[in-house]
Formats: sequence, structure tokens, C-alpha cells
Amino acid sequence: MGKLKKIIGVVIIAIVIGGGAAFYFLQKDVKAEEETSLSAEELAELSIDTDIITTNLASSGNFGIVQFNILLSDKDTKEEAEKRTAEVRAAIIATVASFTKEELIGESGITMIEEELVKRLTEVFEKGTVERVLVTEFKLQ
Repeated sequence: MGKLKKIIGVVIIAIVIGGGAAFYFLQKDVKAEEETSLSAEELAELSIDTDIITTNLASSGNFGIVQFNILLSDKDTKEEAEKRTAEVRAAIIATVASFTKEELIGESGITMIEEELVKRLTEVFEKGTVERVLVTEFKLQ
């Protein structure tokens, strides 16, 4: 009977420890989600819209008309982006111009250009980072 009590005690302790660990990690995930989801006002405060940009594509005779919404990591980075509009515009033109029309067609093309711009624009800013880039205007000829 003494052995059975020890086994039951060990099982109960394991369940309590496992339950506590599960609770801790689930709460940590919930907090992370709450921190990453921004309100509409916060999104507006941390993002900028580019002008509509027309540029040639890498494929001969084709051009693209694009506009982007860029979400930045903080207000200081947004202020820097507003001061570096020429550099942001140049980075966008260089990035879009490096693709062919065939590469940009479809959802995968839009995703590819958004991801490439996040990398390229992060290099432009001294403070903060680019959280995401969204294509808001997209036409190919």
C-alpha cells in the first residue's frame, strides 16, 4: 500500500507541474498576441502611404504602377521615414524594377514584392524596423 501512495503522489505532482507549465505557456502566447495586434488608430500612427509610383519592369516593354502602405516599428521610425521619402521612393523603384512582369503576376508575386520591400526598406532606416509592407495599388502593363 505504501508503494501505491508514492506512485499516486508522484502522478499528482506531475499533473500539477504539467498543468502549471501549460498555463504559463498559454498565458505567454495570449500576451504575445495582445501585444502584436494593433488598433486601427495605432496602425494609422505607425504607418505611411507612398505616392503612386510608375516604373519600368525588368521585362522589356513592361511597366508597373504601384502604391504601398508601410507599417513601421515606432513613431521615431515613422518620422525618419517621412524625412527620407526620396530614399524610400528610390528603394521601391529599384525593387519593383528588378522584377519581370511574369514574376509579379498573381498573389505570389505580390507577396514576393512585399517581402523584398520589407528587407530593402529596413536597410534604409537607422532607427527601428519595417514591420510589414502592403500593396495598396498594383497595375502591370
